Formats: sequence, C-alpha cells, structure tokens
Amino acid sequence: MDAIDSFLDELATRLRVGPTRARRFLAEAEEHLRDTAAREEAAGAHADDAQRRAVERFGTPRQVAAAANGPILSRVAPLVAGAAQLGAVGSAAVLAGTLLARLVALVTSTTSAYGPPHSYLPSHATVAHWLAVHPSARDWYAAAAAENADDSLVLRGGFALLCLVGSLVVLRVVRRRASAPVDGVVPAIGATAFGGAGVVLLAAAVTNSYTSVEWGRGLMFSDAAVALVAALAYGVVLLRRVQTA
Repeated sequence: MDAIDSFLDELATRLRVGPTRARRFLAEAEEHLRDTAAREEAAGAHADDAQRRAVERFGTPRQVAAAANGPILSRVAPLVAGAAQLGAVGSAAVLAGTLLARLVALVTSTTSAYGPPHSYLPSHATVAHWLAVHPSARDWYAAAAAENADDSLVLRGGFALLCLVGSLVVLRVVRRRASAPVDGVVPAIGATAFGGAGVVLLAAAVTNSYTSVEWGRGLMFSDAAVALVAALAYGVVLLRRVQTA
C-alpha cells in the first residue's frame, strides 16, 4: 500500500459527513494527491518521495477531516435531525393508536376497548375514584373503562400532539443546518424500535395484560397495529437504501 492509499484509509475513518459526501470527498482528495505526486515525479522525484511530499503538502488526515467535517454543530445537527424524525413518527404513531382505539370503541364498546382484565382487582380507593368521576357508570368496571378512555384521549393524545408539533419544529430548524442523517441509520432504528414495541403490545393485547402504563385490550391492539405498520414502513425504506447503496 502506497502513502496516498494509507492517507486516504485514515482519512476515511475520520470523516463525519455521511457516506455520499465522504465518497465524493475521498475521490477528489485522491485525484488531487495523485496529480501532485505526478508533478513531483515529472520534476525528478522518486515515486515514494513524490507521494510523501504530496501528502505532507495536503495536510494530516486529522487536519483535513476537521476541515471537511466543519464545526461541531454541523456534525451534531444530523443526529438531532434523526432523533427529531423518530420523535415525530413516534408521536404520530401514539396519536394514531389513540384515535384508532376510539374507533374500535365506537364499533364495539368502551369496556371491550378500554376495560381492564377481568382478573384485575383494584383497591377500594381506586374504585371509589372511578365511580366518583363517572357516576353514570353501571359498575366499577365500566367506570374504569370510561376513565381509561378519557385519559388516553386527553392526556396521552394531547401529549402526543404536543410532541409531534415540537418534533416537527425541531426537524424544520435543524434541517437548515444539517445534511440528511447517515443513510440507513434512522430507518434501522425505527424498524427495530417500532417492531419491538409492536410485538410487545401485541402480546400484551392477546393476553389482556394490565400495567400501570397502558391497559385495555382494544387500545393495545390499536397501538400494536400502528407500531407494526410503522416498523414495516421503516423496513421498506431501509431495504431500498441498502439495495441502492
């Protein structure tokens, strides 16, 4: 391996500009170095000395990479953009699951969509709270389902909407300063995260599990369906990027 190849190999490990820009930059750097070395050889220098001089004039890999990468903000911005994109999709998924569960409740019933498992035994204080908030409920189970339905729409849905708006604002601001996130990174994370969440939620819905975070078979089925669709979409994007890489 000659001096120019060694220089380019080390430079490639230091570049943080994304694969497309990195390939273009490395090609331009190699062309410049080869041309400089050729001129040195034409002037009478030995081939090895000509390459060494070309590399020395060009700068160290660390110096060249620092100049190519730009300020730290430009390197962090793509990561923030990727996180904001995932946050936006995640918030939209939660909001979609919330609305889908409301549709399920309209088609079936509030208790089937939002009711806790029949084996769940709440405390007397919890039952009293549910019945006080929903005095028209026929029993504590219907009151629990109604409370879960209201909380999921107002609290969870409202929070998801705020997160969605915030993520979109961050994404809009950051994208002005950043290139696209590294190819395949965001789709890979999205497919894994949403796929895992979808499987867990689906299992919880099938077994009608109860947790302090989420309960209600219809709600969990709705969330699982949205999460798996998001995972599938990210998987398709990832596959296309891998095929075109």
